[in-house]
Amino acid sequence: MNMRIGLVYRNIAVTKSGLAGGGDVFVVYLLRALKELGHEVVFATTRPTNWEPIERSLGWVFRPDEERKLMIMPDVGGFRLYRNLLPAPLVEKLKRDCNITLDAYGLNLLWNLDIAYLHTPPTKDELDAKYSRSIYSKLYYRIYRYLSDGKLRRLKTKVLTNSEYSRQIIWETLGINSQVIYPPVDTGLYSKLATNESRDNVVLTVGRYTWERRLELVADLAALIPEAEFHIVGTTAMKYAHQVITSIKSEAERLGVSDRVHIHVDVPLKEKMDLMSRTKVYLNTCGDEYFGIAIAEAMSAGIVPVVPNRGGQREIVPSEKFTYESLKEAANLIRKWLNDWNPSIAKRLSLAAEKFSYNRFKNEIRELLSTFEDPKL
Repeated sequence: MNMRIGLVYRNIAVTKSGLAGGGDVFVVYLLRALKELGHEVVFATTRPTNWEPIERSLGWVFRPDEERKLMIMPDVGGFRLYRNLLPAPLVEKLKRDCNITLDAYGLNLLWNLDIAYLHTPPTKDELDAKYSRSIYSKLYYRIYRYLSDGKLRRLKTKVLTNSEYSRQIIWETLGINSQVIYPPVDTGLYSKLATNESRDNVVLTVGRYTWERRLELVADLAALIPEAEFHIVGTTAMKYAHQVITSIKSEAERLGVSDRVHIHVDVPLKEKMDLMSRTKVYLNTCGDEYFGIAIAEAMSAGIVPVVPNRGGQREIVPSEKFTYESLKEAANLIRKWLNDWNPSIAKRLSLAAEKFSYNRFKNEIRELLSTFEDPKL
């Protein structure tokens, strides 16, 4: 049954080269899936989407049938959490106008939409660190939880998330049993690179230039592995991105590895794929990744992943032999796979990445939507 679906997202961040982050990639492929499944999509965002750079980057774009302005209450006097309790008239109108409403960002569970996809649910430790600093912050959060818990108990929203790691966090912090639907990876695009047998001693890292990604560790590892070239491909969607880049460059200069740590900023997809085609090892330095689309993309391209042994990324890699606990272990793993990379391991990794393919994602979205009955019929 074809339906009118209200799709809510904060805003699609784009740079001159295309999509800025994993959440933006997710919603663009979700929109594609909904359109290919024959549904009409009303897209509600806080600011208009610039579709042109997305189409230039990907070579395609699926635009919604209608775009609407999504109003979010501004922070007032530090009461950011409490705005979640306020009614959202435009969201309520969207619910009336559509058969199904879907929050693709995890903006606000208390809107009680039909479906919400939570990408980065906060852990108990994060909440304690944020709201246990003073008597005021403890009281602020305690009152909010008292008010919100009542609404959460009446919640009818089907909650989705991106990994078993995130699902466990949602259960521990919200008491909600969510469903895992892994984000889509365009394996049809990246798997074509897996057949390239001519590779260099290149170690690649992909992601936004943010502090939490700990990208300065790339320079530290370059100092331990003089036989390799290290490349960072990142977007500057965050305002402080250039400060992060300066920090990476300073660390590389301090260690004398500036000539082997290459920083790429907002590069086109073709340039990124050209680099991936000659890369042997993919390095992730972010410890608590909720999922990690770039890791699965790298595997699809036949690149060996080396990732921290925690977070959702453990669900992406085929075994623990691709994970590390310390910088020394990471260096040993990188050195091993630079030496041991071969077409056979590339093929096996590419096949393993099919678990996260776009076709799999579209089928799971089809099955999910089929469980909803239209109350308007």
